[in-house]
Amino acid sequence: MRVHREPDAATFLAATWELRAADPILTNLPASIALGVVGGRSYEVEHWWVVRDDEGTVVGCSVRTAPYRQVVSPMPAAAAVALGQAVAVADPDVPGANGPAAVVDAFYTGLASARQPTVTMRDVVYVLETYAPARGVAGSARPAVPDDFRLVADWTRQFHIDAGLPIFDVEASVAPRLAAGTVWLWEVDGSPVAMAGHADLVESPAGHVGRIGPVYTPELLRGNGFGSAVTCAVIDELQPRTSRIMLFADAANPASNGVYVRLGFRAVTEVVETALASD
Repeated sequence: MRVHREPDAATFLAATWELRAADPILTNLPASIALGVVGGRSYEVEHWWVVRDDEGTVVGCSVRTAPYRQVVSPMPAAAAVALGQAVAVADPDVPGANGPAAVVDAFYTGLASARQPTVTMRDVVYVLETYAPARGVAGSARPAVPDDFRLVADWTRQFHIDAGLPIFDVEASVAPRLAAGTVWLWEVDGSPVAMAGHADLVESPAGHVGRIGPVYTPELLRGNGFGSAVTCAVIDELQPRTSRIMLFADAANPASNGVYVRLGFRAVTEVVETALASD
């Protein structure tokens, strides 16, 4: 196996095209991160990894945009071990890794860190099949605008807190999403009661893949169908422009998983989010 760091996000996207074409769902996250950087998002450090077999075929890819964790695509165990070995040299302080469990395990084998990894979340990967939109929910949807910045930033932060996710530079991520029109609000009597958004659309040979998230309803407003309704608003916006719609849901949250199943999403696999213990 040969591990190579591409110089930038655009080169990474070009190098991984065939790999991403073969699995547009489990390569969606690294691709959408790269698209965000191509569109102007920046991070403390950016590592764009590609793993090739001995014949030169790309068999895996990985992204690390500090301060966030390593994101790994599906790949053979030997490729993941080789990736871990390369990261151990180039990025020894990597704080963790997210992706298919077997790949993450093999990555840690190669990393050979003395720090112990912990699974912080298991995510169910859903793909929309037979859409069954929510009906009869009070209120209506509208796209969030720059004037909604404070609300969207506060709700995004609370979403991360509720989900136990790392929180870094929420404000820096919200402004471009509002400018791109990728966040929607559900309102009742003119007051926002829920929020949903989507990542940059990722192109594949079969069309574009849209990934929904985050979806958030304040705790005191849950149980009224607002989360389902605003998710449907995003689905309605994405359907004319995509061939597939996907999302990640916390496997430990039966309420949200039930919502997505009722809307017509089918679980296709699971991935893990893991963190390495601090020194």
